[in-house]
Amino acid sequence: MARAEVAVIGAGLSGLTAAVALHGAGREVVVLEARPSVGGRTSTVVVDEDDPGATIDLGATWLWAGQTHVLALAADLGVATFPQYRTGRAVVQEGDGPPTTADIGPFTPAEFRLEGGAQGLVKALGSRLPEGAVRTGVRVVGIGYEQGTFTVATGSEGSSSSVEVERLVVALPPRLVATTIEFAPGLDEELVTVMHRTPTWMATALKGVAVYEEAFWRAEGLSGLAICDSGPLREVHDGGSADGTVAALWGFVSPHHDYRDLDVGDRIDATLAQLGSYFGPAAADPVRYLERNWSREDLTNDEVFWIPDGPLPCGDPAFARPLFGGRLAWAGAETVKQGGGHLEGAVIAGRRAAAQVLEGCN
Repeated sequence: MARAEVAVIGAGLSGLTAAVALHGAGREVVVLEARPSVGGRTSTVVVDEDDPGATIDLGATWLWAGQTHVLALAADLGVATFPQYRTGRAVVQEGDGPPTTADIGPFTPAEFRLEGGAQGLVKALGSRLPEGAVRTGVRVVGIGYEQGTFTVATGSEGSSSSVEVERLVVALPPRLVATTIEFAPGLDEELVTVMHRTPTWMATALKGVAVYEEAFWRAEGLSGLAICDSGPLREVHDGGSADGTVAALWGFVSPHHDYRDLDVGDRIDATLAQLGSYFGPAAADPVRYLERNWSREDLTNDEVFWIPDGPLPCGDPAFARPLFGGRLAWAGAETVKQGGGHLEGAVIAGRRAAAQVLEGCN
C-alpha cells in the first residue's frame, strides 16, 4: 500500500493550489486525479499544429477585474492576461424576432483571458510539484478513516489500489463527492444534504467554438458578442487570441434537452446556421468547429441533470469546517462564496484548505 503525508483529491486549479502550498511548507503530497491530465474544468485545445500557442478554451475561460487571487497567481507563474475583446456592437435577438445590433455597454465587469489558455495556468502551477506527485487516471471511490489515518481507495480501468495518508484535501465538486465517493465512517447527514444541494459549476455546460481564418466580424464593427433567447446558442463571445493569430467565436448551447439530445451533426448544423444569421454567411463556414459537452461527463456532472433556479449557491459554511479532527479540509471552487464557481474561488479555496491542513499539523 502506498503512503504519503497528505493526499489531495483533484488536480484542478483548486487542488493544485492546495498541493503547491503544502509542498512549499515541507509536506509530502500526492495528488490523485481521475482525468488523464491536470486541469479540472479548464480545457485548452491547440487549433494549429504548427503553432502550439494557437489555442481555444472549451472550459473555464475568464478572470474578472478585482479577482486579485487568481490574477496574482497568473502573474507569479508568468502567465499573461489580456482583455476580452468587446469593441463594437453586439447582436441581440429576442424570441423569434430578427437579430439586431446594439451598443449595450459592458457585458459584465471587465473580463480577462489567459494567453495560451486557462489550462496552461493549471499546468504551470502543477509544474511546481515534484515529478510523480500528481497521479492522473486515478479515480477515488472510497475514503476510510481510522485512528488518525485515511485509507483512500482508488479504481481505474479494472484495477484498484489504495493510499494511506495522515491528512486529506478533497478538491472535487461537493455534489460529485456525495454521489461518487463512499466514506467510512459516513459523513453527517446534514453535510451530505448540503453537498447534494451545491450545484457544480459547468455541470450544465455545452460549449462550442467555431474557428475561422480571420475575425471578419471585427472589421464589420461587431464585438462578437451575441445575446439571444432562442436557438441552440444563448450567448456568443469573441474567442480570438491576444495576438490575433486565432479567430474564433464561442458560445454556450442552451441547457434544454431539445438541443442537448440532438444528433451531434444536427446540433452543429443548427449552431452554425445561428452564427450565420448573426454574423453573416462566413460565420456558418468555419475552418474548424469543436464542442465539449460537460453535462454528459461523469467527472463533472452526476446522473441527475439539474439546473437550479437563480444564482448557483456556493460557499456553504459547512465547507469551511474541517472534518475528522481537522484532518480533512475542503477545496474546490464551489466551497467558497468569494469567486464561488470561478477560477478565483478555486484559488481561494485551495489556499484555505492548505492552511487548515497545516494548522492541524501543529
